[in-house]
Parts: sequence; structure tokens; C-alpha cells
Amino acid sequence: MAIPVIHLPRKEMLNCLARFDDLRIIEGGLPDADLPGYKRNFRTVLGFIPPDDEAGARVSPVPSSMRSHLSHLRTGYGLAYVSCEVGQGVMKHAHDTIETFVIMNGKWRMIWDDETGEDHVDVGPLDVFSFPAGVMRRFYCLETPEGMDRATVMGLVSGENPAAEYAPECIEELIAAGRLEPAE
Repeated sequence: MAIPVIHLPRKEMLNCLARFDDLRIIEGGLPDADLPGYKRNFRTVLGFIPPDDEAGARVSPVPSSMRSHLSHLRTGYGLAYVSCEVGQGVMKHAHDTIETFVIMNGKWRMIWDDETGEDHVDVGPLDVFSFPAGVMRRFYCLETPEGMDRATVMGLVSGENPAAEYAPECIEELIAAGRLEPAE
């Protein structure tokens, strides 16, 4: 069966354009995103419907406060740029879907838990690294491009309604920082 072809006017097609320089920069937005070691900003491009908060530790990878630039398109994945300084990144967490990173610039360390502890790989510009669903992971910036104070990765999270959960030790850190309420 043939795919139905449509013809959209230029105005509608330009509503599907997200120029990097026009994307709103969002500081914080997640419980860990402004804590020391995890400071970063986001530019959300395409989005998904955030899940309901189930216990404080279960959050959307990109919460509703970070409305996507192209929010009218339902793609089946979320796409955002994450930028941070050297030594900054994200707390250890797991997703219920695949999370993929395309390194735009700088050098990054991708870390995951394996059967003996932590392992990692360092990645650079145009490298792609995907974390399978359920793997505890974190990442941080090792090096920024010359003359820049931040490096950037493009993150893609699959699914219309993905969720993330922080690692137990990170939950304790978030509770101590007043970002999460202790579980009853």
C-alpha cells in the first residue's frame, strides 16, 4: 500500500524547523541539574509526554517545564541538547527506554554499571553511544572545545512516555539537598 503523500504550505513546513540558536536555554529543570557536579542546561527540540511522578525518584528525562520547541510533532522519541562545563554531567540513573547520545563537540565520559561495578568509555565529536533500557548510567564532560566553556551532546530518548529513576545513592543525595522527599 502506498504512503499517502501530502503537500503542506511553506508556513506549516517552517513550523517543523528548530534552529539551534533559536532554542530556549533551560537551566536546571531536573532535581539534580543545578547541584554541584551535575550543572547543565538543556535545549529541547522534540518532546514526549512526561510520565506521572510515581515516587519522587521516577522522573521524566525531560520534564514538562522543558517544553519542546517542536511540541506539535509526536515522533515517538524526545530530542534535546545538553551542555555543560568540564566535570559536570548527570547523576546515575536508569531509563525504561533506550537513551542515545550524539557527541556534538568536546569529549565526554559515558559510565555504566556492569556485573563488577562501573565501566566507561570516552567519546568525542560525532561519536554515538546508546544505553540500553534498564542500565544504570551517568555521563559527564571531560573536555570542552578550544575557546568554549561548555561542550554539547544531543540526547535522544525513545518512547512517547519514557521515565527515569535515580540510583539509590543519588536518591539519598537528592533528599539531603532538599530536592526529593524521603519515601514513607
